[in-house]
Amino acid sequence: MKKQIYLVLLTLVWLFLSGRLVYTLYFDESSSGKYISLASGLRELPSESEWMNIFLDGRKMGHTVYSIENQGETGYTIKSSTILNVVFGGLESEINLENTSIMDTLFRMEAFNFWMVSDQYSTHIRGEKQGTSMKLEFIQGQDTSHSVIKVPENLYTYTAIQPMVASKGILEGETIRVPAYDPMSNELADVSITHEGKELISVGGETHILNKLRIEFKGIPSIMWLDDNGITFKEQTIMGMTMERTTPELAIAKNQAAEVDLLNGFAVVPNYPISKPAKLRQLVMEVSGISASILEGLSSKRQIIRSKNPLVLELNQTATIVNPAEIQRNLRASDMIQSDHDLIRQKTHEILMGVDEPIAMSRVLTKWVFNYLEKKPVASISGAVDILKTGVGDCTEHTTLYTALSRAAGIPTKIHIGLVYLHGRFLFHAWPVVAIDGEWVDVDPSLDQFPADATHIALVEGDFENLTDLIPVLGNIEIKILEQRY
Repeated sequence: MKKQIYLVLLTLVWLFLSGRLVYTLYFDESSSGKYISLASGLRELPSESEWMNIFLDGRKMGHTVYSIENQGETGYTIKSSTILNVVFGGLESEINLENTSIMDTLFRMEAFNFWMVSDQYSTHIRGEKQGTSMKLEFIQGQDTSHSVIKVPENLYTYTAIQPMVASKGILEGETIRVPAYDPMSNELADVSITHEGKELISVGGETHILNKLRIEFKGIPSIMWLDDNGITFKEQTIMGMTMERTTPELAIAKNQAAEVDLLNGFAVVPNYPISKPAKLRQLVMEVSGISASILEGLSSKRQIIRSKNPLVLELNQTATIVNPAEIQRNLRASDMIQSDHDLIRQKTHEILMGVDEPIAMSRVLTKWVFNYLEKKPVASISGAVDILKTGVGDCTEHTTLYTALSRAAGIPTKIHIGLVYLHGRFLFHAWPVVAIDGEWVDVDPSLDQFPADATHIALVEGDFENLTDLIPVLGNIEIKILEQRY
């Protein structure tokens, strides 16, 4: 029930790794005459398709193919196609990612089409930029929603950052910083690219002296190595993920990722087991690998920061006071939390027929969502309506559906994303928090808990729009249990 967060984050890491900067990097050496140098920029972009293998801790988990089409005076069309093969909790899953970006002659984004297709769900996101507005269309299964966001006049996307830098040129020691939009996470932030000098790198059994570029987006770092002709040989980022240029034959060859279950790879095993987590009332722990500043906004009576250095957290199974300013924003519908949709409203009315007390309504919804959804890890960024129709999901699907039903019932509901203790380890997880009689109460429809037990560690709050904030801590967190009280 906890693997969904891993899958989304892992896919995001891959997108930042492969999407932002790799697409025009691995050109065939026969095209090198088209380049002046990395410092002064390139004359023209190649049009042939290029291939990259994707590795996790040295094991191949997929591949990507990219092409860029010069549309003359109108700009460029950049296309990428990726297949990832992953295993969570013993279940294999194939994820297909397709992205088409329409760029102007300076590689500024004008429009995009993004698809994510897995075994159970499909998501299609379209965007069109008009001045300082971006019109977005989210197609999840047979349901479509629309929204508009404000963006800078000069906006880039991860798909075209690298060709922009290569065409402009970058000097050793120089940093280029531009605003970029990521369609999968629906996030806007600056991307910085810094030339850190030359380095000797071995790729495919051959050694090369390459330019080292450091890229950062939303605190997620990656390193790219390319030669003076703009040809990239390797890129790596956190969590042991790397990409290397290859041939089509080697790209489509069998993956090795199925040998390793990613659930185990990202689990956090504490120094001491928690014997009865469901009955736990208070848990005190020392946490490393994450800054106290990340958690300060989530500090409450339920989750107390006892000290910042070292970071010591006190978790309690208790409610916290609702700030009136939080109520309206946690009643609204969003792209994933479609609480205003007729199907969600109808289902809410059906489930809660004859139940009118908020605490009783929340209990009924917790039990109903737990019983309704088949417990199965899935790769998706689906909305509540599609989840209701499909009836399959992990913690993300449980939380998304519950939150939509709860808001449709008039109960302010927010989402926490973090860690929970299960079977001897802490796993990344998501759960709802409901406002009942002026207090926030954590509940967990994935585990059929009302209220949720005291092992839930909140790291992020929001409607899944800020998942990238979790990525820098993946694989870095360590937990030392100090006290357990029942």
